[in-house]
Parts: sequence; structure tokens; C-alpha cells
Amino acid sequence: MPAKKQNEKDAMGIINHHIEAGSFARFYLLYGEEKYLIRQYRDKLLHAVTDMQDTMNFSRFTGEKPDTVAIIDFCETMPFLAERRVVLVEDSGLFKTGCEEFASQLSAVPDTAVVVFVESDVDKRNKLYKTVDQNGECLCFQTPDERTLSIWIKHQFQSEKKIIEDPAVFRLIETAGSDMSRIKNEIEKLICYCMDKQTVTIQDIEELCVEHTESKIFEMIEAIAEKRQERALHLYHELLENREPAMRILFLIARQYDMLLKTKLCMVEKKSEMQTAAAIGVPVWSVKKYSSRCRRYSAEELRNILESCQEIDYRIKTGQTADVIAVELLIVTLSRQIS
Repeated sequence: MPAKKQNEKDAMGIINHHIEAGSFARFYLLYGEEKYLIRQYRDKLLHAVTDMQDTMNFSRFTGEKPDTVAIIDFCETMPFLAERRVVLVEDSGLFKTGCEEFASQLSAVPDTAVVVFVESDVDKRNKLYKTVDQNGECLCFQTPDERTLSIWIKHQFQSEKKIIEDPAVFRLIETAGSDMSRIKNEIEKLICYCMDKQTVTIQDIEELCVEHTESKIFEMIEAIAEKRQERALHLYHELLENREPAMRILFLIARQYDMLLKTKLCMVEKKSEMQTAAAIGVPVWSVKKYSSRCRRYSAEELRNILESCQEIDYRIKTGQTADVIAVELLIVTLSRQIS
């Protein structure tokens, strides 16, 4: 019997509910920015609905332009000594194009089939998306907010009988960024590093975790804003030593200043943290950090900095200047003390 749809699109909650009830939708579409959660819940769902070693009743299609005829044929065949037939379709690109014929055929497959789509790019105007949404579940996995991410981090340590202090949790997020896969890797390193300790401290994070490039870029911009030129240049040279190309550093600097400008404009419009997060495309917990930093600038100053970044990008690409020197001069100019 097909599972009943829930009104609230709590992606994790919906899948957990279907698994607990043992009642599944015919179609699932898993997409969104949080790849770690997508992989985790893809596997959790598949293990609940089928034996993935059972090639008679489970089939996987990976990559663009899958054989849609084969998918439909597999779904329409009755299960062999099993409750259902299950198809996993990953990174097909089908949700970027029309796929009207496939969408019509898919809506007619029997209840003995479950199709799980995992996609990077989704167009909600797509007929296939609408078909899955009407007959199953379209589930978007977003980066969790600060509170949820903190709870998840603590749970990871608790499962290994360890405790992580609150300041260490926030420092870990600052260091690794909000990508859950990267955080998970850092957690595994910390658990091994603190094997003989029960409590993980902020000192452990500082000693072990490698700072994410974008985190260093943000720290560099903080140093620039505070006119700590020596620190800003030190971070730049550190990134170069870590084999970060100067052009990528320039791109990331420009992107951070673009985020600061957007945040500034949201503040002028008196938007809430939730609205600002949606407008600039960051988790809500990051908004405080951007709001604090952009107070040091006017909107006009931020626009001028972005124009400078664009000008340097043009000069590098047209061979008028060397990339490493040009970016360094930009940092020197922005961080110069005004007498």
C-alpha cells in the first residue's frame, strides 16, 4: 500500500516515517545542496525497500541519458519472490529536460515498483518533477541550521562515547565549513586523535583540523577590514603554499565581498536573518558572521571593491599583469591604513 504524503517537506522525517511504517511511495526524488544527507538517506531508503544484491528485483541506472525504456520495462515486470522491484536512477539529467513521454509512462507503472531518483540539478517546472511530486515524494536536502548541525556533531561524538565542548563544536564548523561530508571526515580524525580522552576541546580542533580554504579567505577579509595587513598577506601566502591558484583566491575574495554587499543591502531593507540567508544562499547561522563584517563597510565601498576585483580579473586574463602579484597588490591596497 503506497505511503500517504505528508504536508511538510521534512526530507529526513518523511523517509524515516515511511521506513518505520513499512509503507513506501512509488517514487522518490532526492536532491539539494547537502550531498552527505542525500547519500545517507538514499542508502537508508534503499536498504529498507530492497536487497541491493538481488539483481532480479533491484536495478541501478547511473549517468546522463539513461535507458528510460529499460527503466519502465523493469518497473512493469512483476517482482520475483519479493514484495517489490526497486530502481535507483542517479545523476540522469532527466529533471533538467522535458521528459514528457517518460513522465507519462512512469505515472502508469504498478504499485509493485519503487523508483528512487537522486539528482544534482532539478527544474521544478519539469513534467517529470511534477509527476514524481504528485505520485510520490520530492525531497530537498538543505544544509542544516546551526542548531541542527551542532546536535548532529555532538551525536557523532556521543556514538563513540565522547563529549565535545560547545566552543569546540562552533570552531569545528568555522574550520571545516558547513559541508557535512567534510565535517564527518574531521570528526573521524578527531575521534582517532582523542582516543585516550573522553572530552574533545577547542585546542584539539586547533591542533588537528585543517582550515577550509573559504574559511581562510573569510579570515583574510576580516584582517583586511581591520587593516591588519601583515596578517592578511600571511594568509594569502599560506594559501599559495597550499597550492591554491591566485585566480581562485581572487574569485573567492570577490565572492565573499559579494556576499557582504548582499548582506548589507538586506540589512538596509531590514530583512530577517532567515530572509537574508535565503537571499544570499547561506545557512541562517552564517548570517551573523556576514552582518558583523559588513558593518565595517558602506554599500558603496563594497561595490568599489567588487569593481576592483573585476578589473584585476580582466587585466590578468588579458595578460596585462601577473596573477600572484596582482592579487597581492589588491590585498595590500584594501588593507592599507588610512592616515
